[in-house]
Amino acid sequence: MEQVASARTQGTSSSRRYRRLASKESVDDALFGRSVKSRDGDRSRQAGRDIVRGSSNQETEPPPTKKKNVPATIATVLPPHELSRIRGTTRILTDAEREAIAAKKEEDTEKLRIHARARKQHMMERAAEAATRAPKSDIEQIFDAENDAIRKRAAMLKDQAHDSVKLMKTLGARAAAFTIRDEQIKRKHAIEEVEAMQHEKLNVMMEIDRLQGLKRQEEVAEAKRLKRIRDREVLEDQIRERKLAKEAEQKAIEKEAEDMLQKIRDAQRDDERKEKEKFERATRSMEEIKRFNESAMARKAEQARLLALEEEKVVAYQRKKAEDARLREEDEARKRHEAELRCAKLRSTQEKAANEKAQLDELRAKRAVEARERAARDADVAREVKARKEAEELRISREAQAMHRQRSKVQEALQQKQEYESIIHQVDWQKKQFQDKEATDATKRASHRLALQKQIDDKQKLVKEKFVRVQLEGKALKQEYADELAKLERIRIEEVAELEEAGVNPSYLSEMKALDIAKARDR
Repeated sequence: MEQVASARTQGTSSSRRYRRLASKESVDDALFGRSVKSRDGDRSRQAGRDIVRGSSNQETEPPPTKKKNVPATIATVLPPHELSRIRGTTRILTDAEREAIAAKKEEDTEKLRIHARARKQHMMERAAEAATRAPKSDIEQIFDAENDAIRKRAAMLKDQAHDSVKLMKTLGARAAAFTIRDEQIKRKHAIEEVEAMQHEKLNVMMEIDRLQGLKRQEEVAEAKRLKRIRDREVLEDQIRERKLAKEAEQKAIEKEAEDMLQKIRDAQRDDERKEKEKFERATRSMEEIKRFNESAMARKAEQARLLALEEEKVVAYQRKKAEDARLREEDEARKRHEAELRCAKLRSTQEKAANEKAQLDELRAKRAVEARERAARDADVAREVKARKEAEELRISREAQAMHRQRSKVQEALQQKQEYESIIHQVDWQKKQFQDKEATDATKRASHRLALQKQIDDKQKLVKEKFVRVQLEGKALKQEYADELAKLERIRIEEVAELEEAGVNPSYLSEMKALDIAKARDR
């Protein structure tokens, strides 16, 4: 590739050295094999040969050559780089060759990148060395001094912001706080003693006031007791007078009650006689209703038996319905009996108030009973119609379900067959695709393995160089760690000395003195 590039560069530079000849066709006739026996024609031919060979453009006497027969056909002269380009474009490359060319280009690009980084690093190092060797002006020295002061201030602030320094300051502040707290406790004890003496005096004065108050309360209580005794005597006299009045009133009420009881006994005997007559009438009505219910139940049982013989498929359903109907009828009969009793009781009550309405009430009760019986018969007929309708709907529903199950089985069998054929076709297509892919991948892996191995070797070299740099950086970090520990120890000593000078109790500084700087720093 470099040869092709150099040939292209030489051909381009050689072609730029010459101007185009001003012939009629505005092209160099020597490139097309035209035979012109003149000096200009010889120079053109020589220039074309120089372009092809990449020679200089100085005019030299052409060596004497023998005359050759000029071919009658037209010939074309191409530079080498054009010939290479034409050959490269007309060649069909395989995938492996394309990948090899791409890997080669990537490798060349990586080498150029590494070389450029190394050259950039070298130039930066040389620029730094030149900057350190160059003499500094007064302004630069002033700026350097200011920068040194700023750096020292920043270093001091950084040390103050360190966690270990903050911990030591916290311990110092706590020791100072403990010392201040001790002084405050002493002052508090003195103040509490003074307050205790004052409280004792106040307690004695309050006790004297309390005893005097108790004495005054006892005097007031005695006066109230004597007043209550006088009031009680007056109340006892009033109670005796009222008791005598109530006894006289009670005797009058008892006499009046005896008269009322005699009248009530007479009224009760009349009521008992009338109730006995009404009960006999109600008993006869209940017997008639019971006979009617028994005949109705017999008819319904016969109808249920006939319906069970005709509709054998729903016999369980009909039995359940008949049982429910029987229970409802008994419940209705019980309710009718209770209603009759209530009606009889109501009639008796009404007869007590107005005997002329007894016949009308009895007629209304009878019509109500007949209306309830008609409603019961209509309900029985409606239930029988509903039972037949439900049986017919049940039969139609079962037939429809059987037809639906049969159609579903046929459709499911067809669908399973189609799915099976589709799965077989899909499996064959996937198998073919997998085989083609495996063959293509094998070819790519074989061609790509060499390029990967080359990249791995280069990366291993870079890893080794990086390992050496990391080792050097590790040594520098260890030294920096040791310097930092020494600086923190010096700060700890200075802080302890300042606190002792400030008057802090030395017993509270023991934790700060025993602090492990390394553990506090790594925490």
